[in-house]
Amino acid sequence: MRGIVAKIPRKEIMASFPKASLGALPMLVSVELGFALLAGYFAARYFASDKTSGPNRGNIPSVIFTVCQWRVHLHHWFLFLGIFVAAAIANFFLVAPFVFYGFLGGVIAQGLLHYDDWPRIVSRQKTA
Repeated sequence: MRGIVAKIPRKEIMASFPKASLGALPMLVSVELGFALLAGYFAARYFASDKTSGPNRGNIPSVIFTVCQWRVHLHHWFLFLGIFVAAAIANFFLVAPFVFYGFLGGVIAQGLLHYDDWPRIVSRQKTA
């Protein structure tokens, strides 16, 4: 089955994907939601590094720790997804709901769209 399914050239698709279109569909629902989504995306893009293990542009370190032989990397998209879900369940928001949840959604979208290893949260520690 693996031989039949073609691998999608992710880098080529992402290079041709206009980032401004990320906020176009939500703008049909609300202008605030669309702009907040774009603001969250570009804020995460600015503060995050180009590669997962690379140095960050800001003073925000990656949350990586080891448990026995396992390496746990809590990507920023995963942390913000937890904040998004907890805030939605508690009906909590700091500013207007569309702006607050849109910003969090933009940060999550940046982590999912920009990095190849986004689903790799827990991995086996390399032994020397």
